Amino acid sequence: MNRMLTLLITLIFLTQTLTVTSAQDSTNDIVDEAAATGSHESLVAALDHVGLTDTLRGDGPFTVFAPTDQAFTDAGVVLEDYDTDEENATLRDILLYHVIIGTAVESTDVTDNMTAEAGNGDTLTFTVTDDAVMVGDATVTTADVVASNGIIHVVDKVLFPPVDEAADETTNDEPTNEVPDDPCDVTIGLDDSGYAYSMESVSVAVGDTVCWQWTEADMPHNVAEIESIGDTKRVEGGVYSGAAAATVDFSYTFTENTTFYYACEPHISMGMVGEVIVGTGIDATESASPSEESEATPGFAALASFVAVLGAAAFLSRRE
Repeated sequence: MNRMLTLLITLIFLTQTLTVTSAQDSTNDIVDEAAATGSHESLVAALDHVGLTDTLRGDGPFTVFAPTDQAFTDAGVVLEDYDTDEENATLRDILLYHVIIGTAVESTDVTDNMTAEAGNGDTLTFTVTDDAVMVGDATVTTADVVASNGIIHVVDKVLFPPVDEAADETTNDEPTNEVPDDPCDVTIGLDDSGYAYSMESVSVAVGDTVCWQWTEADMPHNVAEIESIGDTKRVEGGVYSGAAAATVDFSYTFTENTTFYYACEPHISMGMVGEVIVGTGIDATESASPSEESEATPGFAALASFVAVLGAAAFLSRRE
């Protein structure tokens, strides 16, 4: 009786050992093992299409979440749709999202909310319940298919990498590299002292926009229109950036020839002033020309001559 029990235990042990050894000594690599299932032809073809076959025949180890042929059909992934280099790069990214490189993750190693880096650099997230193990929104239908260079878990869906958040939603989710136009034709800041504008005088064209910008200045400043250099009060209703502040981002577009004078209200007494010459500008110190004066008072010279004649006549009559 004891000999029979011993023999039975020995047979059970040998059977278990042979089973484990057979699994561990599989001669099929990841690609061959997937091809042998008969339900992963689409996956094997896709790997070959983008040049990943040799990669997954390498030493590894790899963990591959293998969508079935039906999963590829349900996802609408058809190889004929991937012709250009850009399209093939997209397919390659999708396939690498199903691969963990450098480790063979068995089902017993997976825990709820566990994450792992996929071969494309994105993150895979796992969910474990009493009924199923999921990676992303795909359910593992067959786990721990051992290959010579890793392990395969069969899944019922094709996993798609997360959408790039930088995509431009206004152009059919295609990313754009366009840089918005800078609205400022001239930008004026503060000089090193912090008590003067970086440019005291600038010349711009009619239609140009001038911006005054500074950030976290030591003292608050602003932009207030004044009548002319030397004035100490701002023009009521004139161009005004608002109360003085340490951070200012103010702009104004000039639509006609003019010379615009401005100052910082808190520091106007310190000479913190500036000017913007727009187009031909206006010189406030320019006096009227002699011709303009004569045109403005056409009878003045004649009147003066008439008075002089009368004076001379009166003087002569007195002498007589």
